[in-house]
Amino acid sequence: MSGKAPAVLVTGACGSLGSAAVKAFADAGCRVFAVDVRPYTSDRPSVTPIVTDTSDEEGVKAALLKVEAETDGLEAVVHLAGLYTMDSFIEIEPEALRRMLDANLMGVAVVDRVFLPLVMRGRGRIVIVASELAPLDPLPFNGIYSMTKRALDAYAHSLALELDLIGVKVVTVYPGAYGDGMTKGAIRAMDAMREKTKLYPGVTERFRDIVANETGKPKDPAVLAALLTRIVRAKRPRFRYFPNNSIKLRLFSALPMNAQAFLLRKLLKGKKC
Repeated sequence: MSGKAPAVLVTGACGSLGSAAVKAFADAGCRVFAVDVRPYTSDRPSVTPIVTDTSDEEGVKAALLKVEAETDGLEAVVHLAGLYTMDSFIEIEPEALRRMLDANLMGVAVVDRVFLPLVMRGRGRIVIVASELAPLDPLPFNGIYSMTKRALDAYAHSLALELDLIGVKVVTVYPGAYGDGMTKGAIRAMDAMREKTKLYPGVTERFRDIVANETGKPKDPAVLAALLTRIVRAKRPRFRYFPNNSIKLRLFSALPMNAQAFLLRKLLKGKKC
């Protein structure tokens, strides 16, 4: 980082991980631009809230003008914006699927394209927070989220190779459970699915228990935020980081697909679809 106060842009600033990251970067002496569809509230003069939808290119361009008015370069763009749902591919509404793709993939691409000149001027880097599920085989009803994160993983991998040719580092982080927001969100999403589903009325309650028990012990979001600050400061960061991943999920994903299907049927035995 340069001698002056480094400038960092954080998307998804109002979420539990995003707010922890904004605080960690501000505590580290950074000028932080906190981007979200909701206004980020802070009384710290080093934090500038910016309200925009990251998948809306015109809104992101307007955000760029606000950032350029306060800094001539960014040390990092840190992507934490995204949506989570649990649903079936057959029953999810098309508009809900489009919102997931926009939030979890297209918004990242739009922000990177618009803000890259500012990142290059600041000799900065791009940090993409994906999901531990991205490299793993998707589970039933979690496949929509996994699909968007797999697409994000492919995007981040290719972008890292492309921008490395012009001297810009792209780092991808694949975190496991941090805070209980994801687990609670999964349970709420499963409850919502149970209320509307016509194909899987008997499965969702048992599957909800599996999700709650097998996602791994959540860690404090501040732990992930501290890792993000170290990644931004590192002279030679790795291309990929895998903090707090679930061993059970990794072992399950390593099984052949026939074995995965068999185990799921056994776990859900007695629950009619």
